[in-house]
Amino acid sequence: MQWRHPTDPADIKVVARLAWRSGYCGQLVITEGRCPQAANEVAVSTADKANLNTKLGSVLLAKPTDYVVGGGNLKVVGVYRPVDPLGDYWFGRTPVGQSHAGEFPDPGTGDYLLTDRSTFTKSIWGHRSTLDTRPLPGTVRADDLQRIEDATTQVDGNAEQLELEARNASGLVGVIDQIQAERKQATTIIPLVMVQVALFGVVVLALALSAVVDQRRPELAVARLRGSSARRTGRSLAVELGAPVLVGLLAGMGTGFLLLLVVRATWLNDGAPLEVPWTVPAAVALAVLVGLAVVAWSVRAVVQQPISTLLRRVVPRRRGRALGMIDLSIIVLASAGLIAALTGSGRGPLPVLTPTLLALAVGLTFAHLLLPTAGLISRRALRRGRLGLALGALQVSRRPAVTRIVAVVAVATALASFAGQASSVAGDNRDLRAGYEAGAEGVLSMKVTDLSTFTQTIDKIDPDRRWLTPVILSRPPSPDALTDMMIEPDSFRRVAFRGDQLTDAAGFAALKASAKPARIDIRGHDLTITATPGELTPVAPPNLNGADVGPPPAAKSVILQANVVSLVGGARFLVRFPPMPLVPGKTFELKASIGCLQGCQLTRLGITRGLNDPGGFKGQIEISKFTTEGGQTVALGPAAGWKPIKVIDGTTGSLAIDDRSGGGLTFDLTNTGNDQIVQHTSVPILMPALISPGYVFSDASTVPGIDGTAVPIEKLDRPQGPINRQTLNTAVLDLENVRRLGGSVDQTAAEFQVWLNADGLSNSQKVIDGLGEAGISATLIDRHSDRIAGYGRSASALALQLTPVVGIAGWSLAIIVLLLMVVTSWRSRAQDYASLRITGVPASTTGRAARWEQTGPVALAALLGSACGVIGAQIALPLIPLFAETLQASPIPLDLHTNWAVALLLWLIGTAVLTTTTLLLGTGVNRRASYNRIREELS
Repeated sequence: MQWRHPTDPADIKVVARLAWRSGYCGQLVITEGRCPQAANEVAVSTADKANLNTKLGSVLLAKPTDYVVGGGNLKVVGVYRPVDPLGDYWFGRTPVGQSHAGEFPDPGTGDYLLTDRSTFTKSIWGHRSTLDTRPLPGTVRADDLQRIEDATTQVDGNAEQLELEARNASGLVGVIDQIQAERKQATTIIPLVMVQVALFGVVVLALALSAVVDQRRPELAVARLRGSSARRTGRSLAVELGAPVLVGLLAGMGTGFLLLLVVRATWLNDGAPLEVPWTVPAAVALAVLVGLAVVAWSVRAVVQQPISTLLRRVVPRRRGRALGMIDLSIIVLASAGLIAALTGSGRGPLPVLTPTLLALAVGLTFAHLLLPTAGLISRRALRRGRLGLALGALQVSRRPAVTRIVAVVAVATALASFAGQASSVAGDNRDLRAGYEAGAEGVLSMKVTDLSTFTQTIDKIDPDRRWLTPVILSRPPSPDALTDMMIEPDSFRRVAFRGDQLTDAAGFAALKASAKPARIDIRGHDLTITATPGELTPVAPPNLNGADVGPPPAAKSVILQANVVSLVGGARFLVRFPPMPLVPGKTFELKASIGCLQGCQLTRLGITRGLNDPGGFKGQIEISKFTTEGGQTVALGPAAGWKPIKVIDGTTGSLAIDDRSGGGLTFDLTNTGNDQIVQHTSVPILMPALISPGYVFSDASTVPGIDGTAVPIEKLDRPQGPINRQTLNTAVLDLENVRRLGGSVDQTAAEFQVWLNADGLSNSQKVIDGLGEAGISATLIDRHSDRIAGYGRSASALALQLTPVVGIAGWSLAIIVLLLMVVTSWRSRAQDYASLRITGVPASTTGRAARWEQTGPVALAALLGSACGVIGAQIALPLIPLFAETLQASPIPLDLHTNWAVALLLWLIGTAVLTTTTLLLGTGVNRRASYNRIREELS
């Protein structure tokens, strides 16, 4: 609807909405008067009262815009402000925020006029009824989403069948589609991450069972000596070990459920119902089968050994350097997975398992190379007199169990490294996309009526541009055309998110408005031009049908014109001088009113023709000088500072401009009735612009200027990053170039924004208050932190929170394996060191040997594992969806670079934790290397 005051002229109007909502009075703060209680009573917003003079008791003459007849008088009985304009009650249709006074030719707009329901009893307003509803929190479950979407999409069809004029305008379908897409992402990410831990858990279980079975080797040998078969002995041991494995699986189920409750209460804010999908019992069944299979494999690998081998405390090494079948199989499988990941399509389980498989392959290979290498180091260290290192290396070379430790540590550190890369890379990409989509740390939006006031205000608030940078958007009528984004290049580089990466230094220099030539300023009320026609030759106008029309008519006169831009409001004016007769050699002084008492900028000079003067001519016209009242001369500058604008109306003609002898300009032209214009080069004829990647640019491409008129542009061929906040179909221009071109602000197409950096955001209220003092109402519409938080609540971000758990679990399992290795071997190692002490080796030397025995291999394995995690992450990360899928791919590319700071930090932490553990364990073993250990062996 539209309304006006009774005292306003008939052409003055304010566009607003007359509305009633159930229970709306409870959502308002009535600052004056009362809530409407009768027909045709309305409450107006506090902004309408200030901007549109809608005081208490005012009568508004209202008329519906979509209804031919109707309307009436509305009486203002109250002034309101909403309790929460963005609250759920309003369903996204806030009643305030549209109020501003009209400026010719655009009408003003007002906030909601809230009225009583009885106003709509009579059908005089062309009103329509709406029903707003939403899914009930706590009642709707994820399994109900598809049913809700189906019901929502069927509303229009059902209404048509019932012959009801109803339409469903719900956005619920899009929301549900997004939820479903993010749930699908979660079901992809969680297995990608957790399958690494599952595989590592199987490896740890196998190593733990292998260590336990090794401790039972003497018992197995005795059972075999007493006549029990290998199969029977193995079955008995498998049952004995399978029972605790099953108990551990049950305990793991309970622990997992408790962790689920913790995650639900923390990460999900008690917002997710407890669900038990079919995948849970399937995973438990698979875990049971795998656990029992590992038990059977571990027992069978030992129980089949000869009795003589079972009776030995240390398993004899094979001759040469042959690998065991199991280790060789793991290495081959891991290598095949890596090759498949690098050469295949990047899909399937092998690329996902690359970090773990690569660490297994490298760890086992390194371990088997370590055994002979340790023997060589031991012999060299002994010859050099380094007894501690020699003994430690000897222990490594004679204990094949070191391969288990090296493999476990390599996989553990690889998992931690992969988890760190996944978490940090995902966080960096969320921050990157949020920054580009927000544009800066904060964005203010406002309605502005003239560019000059806007510029002067922000110059007063922040003259050095330490906090802010202005950005103006001018949108085209077509969504496929280019949006004009006008910036200040220098402040944009400092304030905008990664503003310095919009282009390179040469690109910014080419984008920036040129300082030379200096603009031509005019100040005064009148402008006089002194011009002289030269010798002219008649030219026949173009004849479309080719017929001979005889000799061309003589041209009578030309009309000289100029374009000036006001330095106050930025408006662009066309100044037309009186017609100048084409009398060769005669000088004319032509005077026109310009109204530039506060200053204007001369941008263009032109020649046009009268309607009744079709004759063409060829020759010269000299402009000797421009003067304002009082005889003050306006310097036009050299001819090099003026360039002709292309003829776009299809008529023939040519125009060249030269320096006039004695000062001024000479136009050498051929004119057949068309306009011919030259533009001062302080305003580029083709505005240099950075264009969104992917946009099909042509020489005819234009952008809307600040007044909505088409501005021809020139694409800069420079390296370019994403365009902040306007990533698609956008051209970035220098605001100064557009300001020099001039034009009144198109209220319907132009959007004024102020972008803030971190300091500006912390002082945003000062900026808002400063703009308010100039009559500009600004609102903080976006923040970088809010965008990051929004992405942090996505399903992919929540699922990737598992990655730190993966890293901690990897280190924890590695420590458990180290403890297990010590628990199962400390007695034999202590006996070895006690025997060395009897031979005269000092306790300090055996202490160094005990620490070298595991610390060196563990440190090297941690380095190799970290490297494998980094390499594997580069293969596996492209499989992890970091953002929800959209219909159109984001032009902001993913940055999957390696975060070397995180990789180095995790390597140092892992190495410190694991080597400290081995040092403490080795020191403990050395302390127990007393003579009592020899007595235990002999007894």
